Amino acid sequence: MRYLLVALACLVCAQLPAQTEGKIIFEEKFDMHRNIPEERAHVKEMIPQYRSSYFELYYTEDASMYLASKDQEDEEVSGGGDRGRFRMRFAAPDRDIYKSIAENKMVDSREFMTKKFLIKGKTDEFQWKVADGQMMKILDMLCMKAEYKDTANTYVAWFTPQIPIANGPAEFGGLPGMILMLDVNDGERVYTATEIQAIEVDRAVLKEPTKGKEVTSEEFREIMHEKMKEMRGQRGGPNVIIHRG
Repeated sequence: MRYLLVALACLVCAQLPAQTEGKIIFEEKFDMHRNIPEERAHVKEMIPQYRSSYFELYYTEDASMYLASKDQEDEEVSGGGDRGRFRMRFAAPDRDIYKSIAENKMVDSREFMTKKFLIKGKTDEFQWKVADGQMMKILDMLCMKAEYKDTANTYVAWFTPQIPIANGPAEFGGLPGMILMLDVNDGERVYTATEIQAIEVDRAVLKEPTKGKEVTSEEFREIMHEKMKEMRGQRGGPNVIIHRG
């Protein structure tokens, strides 16, 4: 039944104009309060609950580049009281993600703790399950719902066969259509398409990043885990840099 629904949706969308090349602007909205431990709940009163960053996805049938939008600046929040002082800097996004759909390859270039990394992997690591009969419109595009769970996270995606490319924001993709909205852990992080432009993409934009230390996704997760554990063990008020990309 699930595959029949996908086929029917694709048939409906086939009657509508299909886009195989263009640019999509995504908002990445992150819930800053979600992972604050209970013993530091007072910090919620000092920082906004949500932070947003904006990215541009340039895509063709064969490749794509996901780039941080320009003119996004660092933001700093500091405070303190009886329970200690803190300073948090929300760094402007510094992340480029190149995907080769044809070669099933992804290169994620990102900065973490002032160091540049090149995370290399594949584009088909998500085993999505398409929800039966659930559809909605996003930016006048008919979208279907799909879900995926791993050991740590739950993902809900809305994809459109009107853009018949297995792609989406950040590292996500692998569905029979472009992902226009994606929710991670029920609002912890939400990616939403805010604008779609049917333009001819300059192929010069679709260049694989080359700068940074080459690591696998597993190695990068371990680096982040160790660094965050080190920061939690430091004495005194925390001085935290959070990258919004």
